[in-house]
Amino acid sequence: MDYFRIALAFDLRKKGSGRNSEKRRERSKVAARCRRSKESEIFSELAEFLPLPENTRNALDKASVMRLILSDLKLRHMMQR
Repeated sequence: MDYFRIALAFDLRKKGSGRNSEKRRERSKVAARCRRSKESEIFSELAEFLPLPENTRNALDKASVMRLILSDLKLRHMMQR
């Protein structure tokens, strides 16, 4: 009898968790979208510091922005010595 109650309780929890997992999945999607948006804003701000024409800066991908920013920082550091 106890096994039946446990199995029934487990089955009921399992059915209800579908809605929770959908909500969790939706919250996760929203959080990821928000992170990507913030990340894009930060990369745009970083690109503004590059000594390049605006149309060139706008065409750069994130990896290029990072690579060029790092190169620029290294060059500035070397010139200060």
